[in-house]
Amino acid sequence: MKISFRRSEKDIIASIREGNQRMMEEVYLSYRNEFVNWSRRKFDITEEDALDHYQDTLTVFFEKVMNGNISVIESSLKTYLFGIGKNKVRQQFDERNRMKRHEEGLVEHYRFLSENKEAEAAYDSARSQTWELFDAMGEACKRILRLFYFEKRSMSEIADIMGHSSEAVSRTTKKRCLEKIREQVKKPLTDG
Repeated sequence: MKISFRRSEKDIIASIREGNQRMMEEVYLSYRNEFVNWSRRKFDITEEDALDHYQDTLTVFFEKVMNGNISVIESSLKTYLFGIGKNKVRQQFDERNRMKRHEEGLVEHYRFLSENKEAEAAYDSARSQTWELFDAMGEACKRILRLFYFEKRSMSEIADIMGHSSEAVSRTTKKRCLEKIREQVKKPLTDG
């Protein structure tokens, strides 16, 4: 089903902002198949990943419309949606590349430890100390670090979950928590 462009895109946005579920469904269905086929060809991803990216794309679009961050689209709606989708796919590739580099580093790290028992003992001690420091932190610090590093949440998600007024507040809070851990780790080195 295609959107009738007898209505301007401004009217479509106004309709969505008013909570018109039918319009949301029309927009969703209008470009789904084309987006899935385009993203599979362009980025060589699975149909499941393409559908996930399309869902994320529409979620971002609808949130921006509902929050009033979009009032007029300078390009066509299709171009705008595909632009969001392209960024979502790139984020996935960036995350996979980061994870791959991290995994390669871990493999090298564990290879070094397996060959050097003294280094392995030092690593185990440092790891144990880090967990002790983490456990001794306040609940807010533990929560924000857990959300960011273990659950891989974005700063905007963390701001929502933690009830912060903005991403900047969450970023500053996380930074302060990490500084507390660093200070505690450095303390025995400067004391002794």
